[in-house]
Amino acid sequence: KSHRDPVYKAQYLSTKSGTDAFSCSTDGQVLFWDVRKLSEPIETLLIDPENDGRLWGAVSLEYESTMPTKFQVGTEQGAVVLFNRKAKNPAEKIAATYQGHHGPVYAVERNPFFPKYFMSIGDWTMRIWCEDVKESAVILSEYHKSYLLTGCWSRARQGVCFTGKHDGSVGIWDLLFKTNQPCLTLQVADAPIGCIRPNADGQF
Repeated sequence: KSHRDPVYKAQYLSTKSGTDAFSCSTDGQVLFWDVRKLSEPIETLLIDPENDGRLWGAVSLEYESTMPTKFQVGTEQGAVVLFNRKAKNPAEKIAATYQGHHGPVYAVERNPFFPKYFMSIGDWTMRIWCEDVKESAVILSEYHKSYLLTGCWSRARQGVCFTGKHDGSVGIWDLLFKTNQPCLTLQVADAPIGCIRPNADGQF
């Protein structure tokens, strides 16, 4: 038993055993695994925010080890869905939905200094959300000419983040200085930038 569609994202969880992981797919399922036994998942959660039986496809995952019971899914429908895995009632496992993008949410990541705030990357924009504010993003970038495909936060400075675009450029943002556009844009490739990560101390 596994996903019915290709897996878009899989990630390890911070647990005592060190063998737990989870994955998402456009089939609308989030599956939890023990990597010592991959024949079937140990738990299945359905992405059904409207509770009408129509599942939303997932293309990105976010998990922060300091919030072990929570995780977020970026969907094909342009929303970020917040799950509380430890909720007693299955209907309450979807804690919130943050709707805003015009297409798939390709990346979701919490700020490592202030985990209540998170970024989402999709369509032509980067959006910064506060977990307590479900109505709209608290910061919205300008609409770029090229699709944004990925993004991440700096591990050294709380207001700095990075975005990668379909045109092969990387945007470097300092949100304490300017919120609607990057401080610096670098053309680093002729192909789309699909993933970007800083090193742990923020130097590279």
